[in-house]
Amino acid sequence: MLATKSKRWLKKALVRSTILPVAGRFFAPAAAILAYHSVVEEPQLTDYILGSSRSRAHFERHIETVARKFSPVTMDDVVDFVKAGRKLPPRSVAVTFDDGFADNYEIALPILNRYGVPATFYIMFDAVENGTLPWYCRIRFAFNTAKRAEWIYAGRTYKLGSPEERRAAMPPAWDRGAALAGDEQRAFVEEVERALEIDPAHARAQHGLMMDWEQVRGLKKAGHTIGGHTISHPNVAQVSASAARGEIAGCKEKIAEKVGAAVEHFSYPHPALNPHWSSETLGITREAGFKSAVLTTYGSVRVGDDPLTLKRMSTPADLDQLTLNLQSAFLRKGGAAGPGQAG
Repeated sequence: MLATKSKRWLKKALVRSTILPVAGRFFAPAAAILAYHSVVEEPQLTDYILGSSRSRAHFERHIETVARKFSPVTMDDVVDFVKAGRKLPPRSVAVTFDDGFADNYEIALPILNRYGVPATFYIMFDAVENGTLPWYCRIRFAFNTAKRAEWIYAGRTYKLGSPEERRAAMPPAWDRGAALAGDEQRAFVEEVERALEIDPAHARAQHGLMMDWEQVRGLKKAGHTIGGHTISHPNVAQVSASAARGEIAGCKEKIAEKVGAAVEHFSYPHPALNPHWSSETLGITREAGFKSAVLTTYGSVRVGDDPLTLKRMSTPADLDQLTLNLQSAFLRKGGAAGPGQAG
């Protein structure tokens, strides 16, 4: 207990001091890209479905801090910085969202606009087009609401009697789904749902959690950037080259048609398995004409980094930890991301 309190005190002291910001002046210029998925009122109420949400209160504190203590920038600004060395404001931070959850429009957008912070929203095409949750959320929901007491898969029996057992049973399903795309992926998820005997009444909890295209266009009208996040959210490094090309180039074309504007920025899905990108997928993003692509590999970005393999930072709920992570990121040396790295 004492050690925990000491760590908290030290963290607060570092965040409130000028040591790290001053030290950052002696390092090469850098930018940080923050990754979010969902913002809801009470994450504990949707954790059994989403599992990646921040509360409205935490998110607002994050964005207020980005606006007040850092310099909000766009992904276009980041690209100009890494490719051409165009000067960025000190302590530049770009905000990004993956998938296309409805709360991005309903809850996050008003907060971003209030503080004047631009964001990039990477859209999973099928989820918005069909109003269905990303497959990895459906898997999470299926195991957390399963009526069956066990799941038999690949010759192994997984017990589902306790929350701990349910959590332990999910990774094999995520691994399999991540290596599939499109119809094959959809068929696998439906197979899992049938095997676990999902209650139709419970299944209704999944409805209305994704944006529609009017809301996506509303984000753009509000001055934010719309990017691509594949069509069906596989790990594109784990599927065939043709499937990866269809997912990467296909989402660019389809989303552009829906929003009426070019889609120039891409986010690599990383639902499970490693690596989540490769030299082959790098070539596909380049051929598709994307200006940038972000990874789940942790780190900051610097001049000379490949704009198609940009590192990002996860966003802990704790504001002091987030602030410390950002301050520390500006002190780290750069370095190219390798396909084996993942967050």
